[in-house]
Amino acid sequence: MVSLSGDEASEQIAKNTPPETKVHLALRPCYPTIMWLSFIVSLILSVPCHSLFVLVPLYLYPHADASAWSNLTAAIAGNTEVQWQIIVNPNSGPHTYPPDVNYIAAVSKLNSYPNVVTVGYIATGYTNVPYDSVTSQIDLYAQWASYPSADISIDGIFFDEVSNTAAEDVYTYYRQVAAYAKDTMPSNVTPVVFNPGASAPAQLFEYADTVVQYENAFSSYRDKETINAFQPGFNDQTSIIVYNTPNNADVNTLVRSMVEEGIQSVYFGADCCYHVFSSELLTLLASAVSGA
Repeated sequence: MVSLSGDEASEQIAKNTPPETKVHLALRPCYPTIMWLSFIVSLILSVPCHSLFVLVPLYLYPHADASAWSNLTAAIAGNTEVQWQIIVNPNSGPHTYPPDVNYIAAVSKLNSYPNVVTVGYIATGYTNVPYDSVTSQIDLYAQWASYPSADISIDGIFFDEVSNTAAEDVYTYYRQVAAYAKDTMPSNVTPVVFNPGASAPAQLFEYADTVVQYENAFSSYRDKETINAFQPGFNDQTSIIVYNTPNNADVNTLVRSMVEEGIQSVYFGADCCYHVFSSELLTLLASAVSGA
């Protein structure tokens, strides 16, 4: 019998061991390693893998001292465990630089909350708005970060009136405007949101962080039946925006269903045009998101 050294014996075992067995041999750790790996696994499992946030269409003029936004800012300040993404919309887009004094004060207040991310509204007219017009609006929002007297910076872009037609020219348009936003907005994290308001082609999810697959009235929302009609496989990038929500709506149950289905973000609004911010409904929504 030939005597082998330790290294030679290990090599010989490796040569004559089936691949699946080799994996088990290679991964067989000592007991301290097992204990350490168990700790790491338990730590990972203790961290939530999905966190629903609130996406708010803020299409209301703030007025002096941001008084028109007071119910919203109170909900933000009172629910710091909830993440809020706020769509800022001065005039169906950025309008001017700098914005007027009321917008400066109001956006600065939004940016003072650590649980807020802001995105600037731009309508694309289902690709009918020329590319140069869209990029010039992105440039204006990007310029807000240079305002010297207050932090009115905008983090990302919310593209409204997004076409959900499955066509190469549509994909090219939205790929280009999304890329321009990512390259231009002076933010460490630049969220890009598409709003077709209905089920979207899978291709659009490649260009955006969030896609609104439902924007419609509360009376038309059918809980999991609605969610099951979405483009499959992208719930973790999907937002649901529900308007005309009655005060007696069971928001808690609906939000729980969204979490179960892995939906990324949600908003329940009191009116059709996002000009009414009901304190009661905002509190209900924040509580549901926090509890879920």
